[in-house]
Amino acid sequence: MPTSQIGIEWVNDYHSAFWPDLKNCQEEAERFRSRLNGTPSFSWGNDMAWDQDFEEQGASFWHPTGKDSKWADNVDIVFYSGHGESAGPRFGDTSHDQGQIKHAELRLGNVDLEWAIFDCCFVLEDGGDYWKNSWDMFQGLHYMFGFHTKAGDDAARGEVFADYLNSGETMRHAWIKACQDTESSSRQWGYLRASSSGTDTYNEKWFSAGTVSKDPDPNTQTIYYLRGAC
Repeated sequence: MPTSQIGIEWVNDYHSAFWPDLKNCQEEAERFRSRLNGTPSFSWGNDMAWDQDFEEQGASFWHPTGKDSKWADNVDIVFYSGHGESAGPRFGDTSHDQGQIKHAELRLGNVDLEWAIFDCCFVLEDGGDYWKNSWDMFQGLHYMFGFHTKAGDDAARGEVFADYLNSGETMRHAWIKACQDTESSSRQWGYLRASSSGTDTYNEKWFSAGTVSKDPDPNTQTIYYLRGAC
């Protein structure tokens, strides 16, 4: 079994009248990393968490500052906890790029990453920017998990998700169950999943608990979107 690398980022301090501070993002992300079977990699929080850690160098003409090959795309799974909207996750420090992961700057999976979790509001809103532009963002990525609606500032969800992964749930069921355990039924989880000939991302599991699909081919892939009640 290959060594599975886990990266986390989180923001509680937003320095903004529009984006209020959060309380539980650090605890949630750290509990996810400590609970999931694998090798902890990077952990960046508050003003040390930057959107460029997730973005591809040169992908966007206007913001060609990405460093994902060193951080988010250099691990197997990355977990971000903080504010978000349909245009992408928000960060507290806006001095490194613009403080938001725009879809035009995401090219995930062309180095290593299989799974990206954005545990924040509206990032996977049906009809939103990520939903519309998933084909470009998935460059070997298997799944992107998040929320279609608002999401609570919950300290336990990352740990619950990790426990389901460790126990052998499929990646998709682990996220759905973790959201249902930690949110009200008025809110909705969401995910994007890539598939191409010869892959089985639908049934794949975490490394220590089952079989991981080979990477989807970004030239021939199909992207599926699903959302549902928590």
